[in-house]
Amino acid sequence: MGNINTLIINKILVHFLDQEHKKVHTSQEFAALNDTTRDYYRKRVEKALNSNQLKELTVPSLHELLLRGEQMAENDENFKTQAKEISERFFNLGSHIEAMPNANIIYVDCYRDGVHMIAALKVDYKYVPVCVFDDDNVRIVQQQLLPTAAGKVDEAIVMDVDNKKLWILEKKYLIDGKMATYLNSQWIKGEENLTDRQKFNTMKKVVNKMDSQYHVSKDTGALPLMKQEINEKVMNNEEVKPYEIVQKILEKDYQASEESGLMLKDLGIDERSVISVAPTGKTMETCKLVTDNDIEIQMPVDDYVAGLNIEQVHNPDGTTSIILKNINEIVIK
Repeated sequence: MGNINTLIINKILVHFLDQEHKKVHTSQEFAALNDTTRDYYRKRVEKALNSNQLKELTVPSLHELLLRGEQMAENDENFKTQAKEISERFFNLGSHIEAMPNANIIYVDCYRDGVHMIAALKVDYKYVPVCVFDDDNVRIVQQQLLPTAAGKVDEAIVMDVDNKKLWILEKKYLIDGKMATYLNSQWIKGEENLTDRQKFNTMKKVVNKMDSQYHVSKDTGALPLMKQEINEKVMNNEEVKPYEIVQKILEKDYQASEESGLMLKDLGIDERSVISVAPTGKTMETCKLVTDNDIEIQMPVDDYVAGLNIEQVHNPDGTTSIILKNINEIVIK
């Protein structure tokens, strides 16, 4: 989906799924949007829409949820009617899942960078241990607490009304004795595309395998070059295309380039694939060198690729020495 530049929230409706008492509590009025509440809901929406685990589903143009989204965009009454029915569907599915917690569902009508979106954001209540005093006895029990303002969105259904597209955010629950998701498999039944996180991990897998096999980037390794290329794309506000980046990193070796292209396509990434929400932060800004005797060195990707403050010396006996330069102080952590 990409990072949000402009988000305009039109209306919010909140329902409560009370799995503990087997009841759906629906709101009859839209939530009041003032300076305080608007900021809270904005953060919730941004958490969902900017998640690198948001998964696009390919579904028929007349899919139930796309039609519901269209109706919700028409008027307030349709919005309330469809929100109630979607809540009941969530509730019925959840009632068959072991230890499904209570949850709020936040229904959002908004414009994201000019595109009309309707979203259902499900936020689970959290179980915490608490002390209960009963007849001079103290017991530890599990109690459900309201979601905090900083809590994540656990599940979501996002409908692009303008372009008839559908995304979901799924969470694993204990189902029939094992951890699994249920939204798509038991309800939506769309064809799943890779999430942004899966695309990035696939890039890493392919690049590392090709580099290990063909030693394309002997001095730096291919993974730091891939991170650097992604960082530059993000900084320049350019599209992050996994296929294109991997090909560029491995272009010095024809065989590695060819095999990586085939491998990417086998794993679900082709020339049209795009990472909308590229990974950022410390993981992308640094690279870690791990030696065969378990010594670890972590440093900025750009410095490592440019050879700043580090030198690798290949010794006659086949070993490698690493020299760190320009160090003013060493702090042990």
